Amino acid sequence: MTNEFVMKSMSEATYSKKVGTASSYYLQEGSNMLPNRLSISKENITQVQRKGRNLQKVAGQCVGKFRNDEESPFKLHKPYTLRTQIWQVEEFLQFVGYGTCGISGDDGKIHDTGDLMVFYADDGEWHKIRIFIFKGMGRNPDDMIEAIKFASSLII
Repeated sequence: MTNEFVMKSMSEATYSKKVGTASSYYLQEGSNMLPNRLSISKENITQVQRKGRNLQKVAGQCVGKFRNDEESPFKLHKPYTLRTQIWQVEEFLQFVGYGTCGISGDDGKIHDTGDLMVFYADDGEWHKIRIFIFKGMGRNPDDMIEAIKFASSLII
């Protein structure tokens, strides 16, 4: 897989933590594929079953909901929810972690899109978080590693 292919599949957004809140982040710059406001926490915001991938080391959780006036390829079905668990990547500890994007389906339940989300914060307090979104690269572990390597080259 070439860096050019990975780069073309990537979008990036930077979120800043709202002062005085525990987990409320607002879009500062970059892609508007994700909701303008996200809740990103080191703990689970909502209950998640501990099976499958959730047996890995969980670094946090990201949950958001699109407003009526927002447009995104991820805003397809009410209640317009976007979410992911954030898992640590042992080979890339400079990142907070990664997750695959889940959005609300026509049945109202969350469905995985297969899109990879890689989270980076340059401080332990997560005041500012960069999110790299790689379209379709969250299903194959080899593609995920290539995408994370590419993101790693952008933060150095």
